[in-house]
Amino acid sequence: MILASKPKGFIGRILGGQPTMFQKLFFWFMVASLLMWPLFFYGSLFIFDAPIHTTFDEVCRWGMFLTIALYPLYLIPLMRLWFQASRRMGSKWFFYTCPLVPVSLFIVFATLASSEYAKMKPEGYDSSTFKRLNDWYAIDVNHAYYGNGILEGADPASFKVLSENYAADKDHVWYIMYLIDGADPSTFVVPERNRSMIFTLPLAHDGHDYYSGQNALHVVDIGSFVQKDHNWAIDRKNVYFLGIDVQIGENTVPIGDYDTFRVLSDYYAADARYVYYRNAIVEGADPQTFAVLEGEQRYGQDKNRVYCEAHGSSIRDLNALKHKNTKNGMWDAFHTDGTTVYNPELMEMPAGTDFATIHRVERYRDWYADDKRVYYENKLLPGAQPQTFMIFPSHYVSEEHVSNNNKDHYYSCDGNLVFYRDSLMQGVDVPSFICGYDYVESQSFAFDKNRYYQGTPNPRLEKLRQGK
Repeated sequence: MILASKPKGFIGRILGGQPTMFQKLFFWFMVASLLMWPLFFYGSLFIFDAPIHTTFDEVCRWGMFLTIALYPLYLIPLMRLWFQASRRMGSKWFFYTCPLVPVSLFIVFATLASSEYAKMKPEGYDSSTFKRLNDWYAIDVNHAYYGNGILEGADPASFKVLSENYAADKDHVWYIMYLIDGADPSTFVVPERNRSMIFTLPLAHDGHDYYSGQNALHVVDIGSFVQKDHNWAIDRKNVYFLGIDVQIGENTVPIGDYDTFRVLSDYYAADARYVYYRNAIVEGADPQTFAVLEGEQRYGQDKNRVYCEAHGSSIRDLNALKHKNTKNGMWDAFHTDGTTVYNPELMEMPAGTDFATIHRVERYRDWYADDKRVYYENKLLPGAQPQTFMIFPSHYVSEEHVSNNNKDHYYSCDGNLVFYRDSLMQGVDVPSFICGYDYVESQSFAFDKNRYYQGTPNPRLEKLRQGK
């Protein structure tokens, strides 16, 4: 009887047989892949970030996660199993296919997680006629749906998708789940170039108006309407700013000169008569010499002065001033001519403001402080102590949730004194003071244990007021 010789070497003992030179090199290549595993493991943690729709979806995500997370544990057993299988098959090349196992397993789980089986279906849907039209819209014999919600009044027989976020039936047009009042479905069009807009809402039109999302622009002269870029459009009567954070269709700006209109930046434009900032005319700006400051979106200068947004300042030449905090751009910077200090909005600060120590109290909020005093915009808060000054948290209230992960825009205190913007409030109980915004009622609120200073009481706010 001939006894099988024991495999020689470290790799041979692990694999349970004598590998070739190339198989040894492949073994070390696979072991070296463990160096990349921490990066892939970190990325796998984000698999659970998107909302989980169904149990099947959750199982698939755990499958993807564990395929990556357990890789260091199953790599060596996997290579041994594949090496033994390649010997039994008499095919050395089969050993080199073992990386396909985790890759294929991950792809299978990922494919199933994005399949119809993993998607949540609307409650009460008809399974025999249910059909998805894209990632968001669906129909069955009874209803049309956006996500898992019924589009009330929609006719499923004539319902069709116009783009990723627009849909129509024979009588109506929708932007996501919102009905667009007055839109004509028979002439409604979403231009191809607008379907992938990211920073603005997609612009669409019918035979009588243009729409940004669900909002009508109320175009006056549709025959001369031209979209200049993702933020700007004009006709021979008006300028239309299309930024995502403005009230589309409101505050229409009359155009100065249609033929010379030009875009200067995301927020500035000009023609022969006017300079425009978003949906406002920059009063007094000289369009011939106006230029947006390099690297900025909200600041400009002409031959006469420097501008912050739509407001002119008393600064004639920004380059003639001394600056501080410019590493994050003008929005955090302070300036001085040696006598006057200017805040990031280019407002003149009160006399005595200390340029050396002036700073913004909270990013994106309009309170400033130096070593001795506190200011709201460019107004002094009398008696406020910079050492104890703070901005109140802003509580955002919905039907079932309250968050306070940001600072308020209007309320602050120094431990004893409470301010609304630059005004001192009287009789406030600081420990119990709460402010914020109620999304259900679309109202700001502020109260303490004694009374309401802003807003109207309701069960949600009273629950918050009582600390429940």
